[in-house]
Amino acid sequence: MEEMEEIKGLGDYLSILGRRKKQLIIPAILILIASGLLAFGLPSIYQSKATILIEQQEIPADLVRSTVTSYAGERIQMISQRVMTTDNLSKIINDYGLYKDKRRTTSMSMLVEKMRKEVILEMISADVVDPRSGRPTSATIAFTLSFNNENPRTSQKVTSELVSLFLNANLERRTKSAIETTGFLATESTKLEQRVAE
Repeated sequence: MEEMEEIKGLGDYLSILGRRKKQLIIPAILILIASGLLAFGLPSIYQSKATILIEQQEIPADLVRSTVTSYAGERIQMISQRVMTTDNLSKIINDYGLYKDKRRTTSMSMLVEKMRKEVILEMISADVVDPRSGRPTSATIAFTLSFNNENPRTSQKVTSELVSLFLNANLERRTKSAIETTGFLATESTKLEQRVAE
């Protein structure tokens, strides 16, 4: 005959825990101590993040069609290449005293490369309706720039400096584009005046 397995109740489990408390308490205490040492032993890292909204051009596309149509993400990458130059980043490293402990043993080009990896650029996309085709599409509507540092003020100042560089580079590009558009419209206006005069 097979013996029926005895069903254990709450009292049985409590008695098992009572007998095995050393096997439970000692590892729990060791894990708690290790996690506390790890939490307090690691340096604090602060992240400063800025979100930059991308606006559409104010001149209607029907009035002036660009010969080169580029997506916002591509334009941001182009501006990023202009901003993240060795000159700009080495100036930021010197101005804000970044990587003081590594300056004696590491070249400036290596520090600039380290900073390039620590500057995080992320695109923010959303589902929008394309005004020309009326179809839903995904478009980049903003991007975030962030920088991590052990000092919260330094992190915020470096991020603010990077945002300023991005905005200035974008302003230069848009100014150049506006000048080219104005020149194009002036040339077209002169051609139309000549045709009317003829």
